Amino acid sequence: MNMDASKITSKTSALKALILKAWRERWTDIQWGINIKTILPRGVSGDLYNLADCILQQAMVGCGANQLVISYLKHSLASHLVSYAAVLQRIAKFDAFHKPHCIISLLEFLESFLDSITCRGKLEEEVLAFAVSSIILWLLQVYHYSLTKYPSSNPIQCQELLEKSTSLLNSIVNTDFLLGMFYLAKQHDQEEYNEVTKKCQEITGFMMMNTQFKAPATIHETLQKICNMDLDKIAPLNNKPESVTYCLQALIAIEVLAHPSADLQQLAGQLLMIQRIKGYSLSRLYCELIRASFISLNDSSKDASKQALWAAFTFLKLPQVMLYLHTTCGTTNSDGEYSVELVDAFEKLLQSNPLLDIVDTKNSCNSVIALIEPLVKLNVLSESHLQYFSQKRENKDIKLQKLEPTGLQGSVPSFITRAEPTLAGVLKTLGGDFHKTHDSLYVMFCQIVGGTTLDTILAVATVEGRLKQFVSKLINFNEYALLAASEKGAPLSKIYIFDISFLILVSIVQDYGFEAVLEENGESFFEKWVRECLPQNGVHKSPEQIQQKCDTQVIEVFIHHLSAPDFKNTNLKPHDLCLNVPGVIKEILFAWEQGSLSAADVKRMLDSLRQKLASLAVCASVWLCAYINVVHQEASLKPLNMIQQFLTPAEPELAQTDNFKDRIGLMCQIVRKLQYDIHPPSVPKYTKGYTPIIVSRQPILEQLQAVWEDIKSRGYLHIDATHVVLSLLVTAGPVWFASNLVKETLKYRYQEDLDRSVDIVLAMFHFDIEKCTVALLLHVLSQYLYNAKLCEELVEPQSAILAKLSVYAIYAALEHINANKSDTNRKRRLEETEDGECSSSKVRRLNDNTASEAGSSSLPPPSQSPPSPVALKEPLQTALEILFTSFSQLAGKNGDVTPQTHFILQFLMYIVQCGQDRAQIVLQKMPSELVPTLIKALPESFNINLILRLYDLTTPQGRKDTARDLCLFRNMRLRPD
Repeated sequence: MNMDASKITSKTSALKALILKAWRERWTDIQWGINIKTILPRGVSGDLYNLADCILQQAMVGCGANQLVISYLKHSLASHLVSYAAVLQRIAKFDAFHKPHCIISLLEFLESFLDSITCRGKLEEEVLAFAVSSIILWLLQVYHYSLTKYPSSNPIQCQELLEKSTSLLNSIVNTDFLLGMFYLAKQHDQEEYNEVTKKCQEITGFMMMNTQFKAPATIHETLQKICNMDLDKIAPLNNKPESVTYCLQALIAIEVLAHPSADLQQLAGQLLMIQRIKGYSLSRLYCELIRASFISLNDSSKDASKQALWAAFTFLKLPQVMLYLHTTCGTTNSDGEYSVELVDAFEKLLQSNPLLDIVDTKNSCNSVIALIEPLVKLNVLSESHLQYFSQKRENKDIKLQKLEPTGLQGSVPSFITRAEPTLAGVLKTLGGDFHKTHDSLYVMFCQIVGGTTLDTILAVATVEGRLKQFVSKLINFNEYALLAASEKGAPLSKIYIFDISFLILVSIVQDYGFEAVLEENGESFFEKWVRECLPQNGVHKSPEQIQQKCDTQVIEVFIHHLSAPDFKNTNLKPHDLCLNVPGVIKEILFAWEQGSLSAADVKRMLDSLRQKLASLAVCASVWLCAYINVVHQEASLKPLNMIQQFLTPAEPELAQTDNFKDRIGLMCQIVRKLQYDIHPPSVPKYTKGYTPIIVSRQPILEQLQAVWEDIKSRGYLHIDATHVVLSLLVTAGPVWFASNLVKETLKYRYQEDLDRSVDIVLAMFHFDIEKCTVALLLHVLSQYLYNAKLCEELVEPQSAILAKLSVYAIYAALEHINANKSDTNRKRRLEETEDGECSSSKVRRLNDNTASEAGSSSLPPPSQSPPSPVALKEPLQTALEILFTSFSQLAGKNGDVTPQTHFILQFLMYIVQCGQDRAQIVLQKMPSELVPTLIKALPESFNINLILRLYDLTTPQGRKDTARDLCLFRNMRLRPD
């Protein structure tokens, strides 16, 4: 409102004259109220003309306060002619501390309306915060002045001033509304707040020096509260951590399946997100993390490859993750020797004796000690802790009866510790001169392929993030072997070197997916063959496309040699054989179908083919599977028989020569995996990184419900169930997936079941957290908010559970999106470093380090990758914007309180409780009118603690909105019932 300065001056002069007239004629406050209307018409505030200032100036003219004039101010305050903010600011300007009677009158006047301070107009909202800050500073000045005069002047008067100012300060800091306003003022003007704290320090110092003075009991506590205006101290949320959690075990089970090579920062970010939303201590997080790993390690004991992956994760990556967490946010003991939280975590872990006993039994080891030993090497625990926990588990070890091992034979951690230096040695040798090392590499690869060592080495390489480096070097070695085998008169040994390296590479690509291990546009023979021939994510190439590189003359020579009684050296290069074998197999198949060849002839030719090179059987099977994929069922019988022939056992005398048994064994594994795509078994097989398929007569909803029942009966997410869940998500999509998981969750009626369900659903979303969260926010919530039939399910406790799940998913997606975006450049730099390793003498020197150094150096230390700022990004940003828009439409619909209103409030409460420092990032898209609507609808459900956390108080708009909502909430509480 713009007013002419001359008009304001004349009005102010008229008001001053009216005050003098009222005093001279001794008007009552009622007469004052009648006559003031002649100057201030209805609806015009006296604050525009400094009415409070004029009245108090007149009241404080003498040595004591004029109570009659003060009564006019009381009446003006009660009749809304002046605001509380203006009165507080005017009192705070009174600095005549040498007038004790005036000060006492002002303190009494302040005391009379302190409990009813509020805001009555939009213009006053922010001003009131500054007024509260000013009055606190003034009360401190009164206290300090009285303290300096005590007891030299009138001691009784000084004591009264001290007691009254103490009482008022105490009342202000214990009134949540006034404290909230003071906190807003602090956020706006740090300099004024510094003056307040400085005055508090002066008072404290003076009281400590003056031993004769007995300060009021509450003053120290009040001063401390004024000086420590942290939000968590003045308005704590009182979050209680959950007694039981199911989230971490399910999350870790899914993460190791879906993202086994995730780097430390990405995994640690997810763990800290869980700690944040659950309110855990760090020791609780450590304990839950170890328990989660042990539960899944126990589950994996029936399958050697799964057990190798979980053992590598548990005993190699887990210590590195805990070191990262300790470096990021842990506490070291006073001597700097160990992590305080980690010691507490192992103490808590020892209470899970049944779990530890069964893990020790199935893995033939003391699992706790096997985990502590690397932590001691990383200087996170000390040798004394190793001895202490060893004694704690010693008696248990003696009593444990070892079961018949089903996965890896012997002590599982020892497999992993032996595989780590083996991996380092292989990488070192692959980085050297192939001319000198090819024979030893061939022997090493045959030994690795012969047992469970390949699974173990690949598991170690995966969890340490060195799988791509291993594959890159192996491709270089395969290229060398290809050139060596292509030389005129090359011995068979060089051809077998190509064979074994090719087979290992195909096996890795099948298990982990070509995106995870190969470069996008690699130029090597193997990479080109993978792109042109090998099925990718269950999608086969066209059989004609695979045959494009075939040469008719080469095919004729090839078939001629296969038809001979003894398949001799063809002098054809290995890559010519691999590229032309599809054409050869096609000719053999068509000849068999037309009756030109007998079944015995086909068997002999196929045996000769795999005897020459096991890789040829793989290349032939790739074409046969592609062919079966496009023909009708009857025409697929003979090709299936040909594939099956490759899988028949080799003759005993042949199996002993040139490590044929090892190569043929790996070839059979590869061909079986190819078979699964075109002729799936009744129980689907899943491999690492391989897109799953559903093979079942059962509807997918029933499959989901069956998994759900399995989880409910077990109480945790079994490893095999994670494969089924992934297949359901891939098959049905995130909208169906999220919708049906929410339906299953809301069927529960007991809080424990609901909490467990939310934890496990959140973990399941991590197969694709971005898409699942967006599906939940835009599709699933929309159904429950707008569909009249589904609205009926928004009752307690289901409504709160749905809000909690939504918020959990938002924070998980926020963490994932930021981790992925910020990791892109770092991963690119890391890959560039790895690419340069083959020829770099510097890295060769690094590879000469011990195995333990090699293992730890592959994982980047925390200091090299500081966390980048978290920001709201697409697609989450748009999804939240749409959701908040629908909230603002539903919150105050027709002025009614509906189930949707309660849900929206619970959603905001969980955002604040679970998000902590992330809450403002999520709430930045919230419409400013949403919270006032909710306060009007559900005032009893709000508190100051919540309102102070709903906006970004570092921005002017955030402080303005907070002041508005605080004042609205105050008025709602002050109105009569």
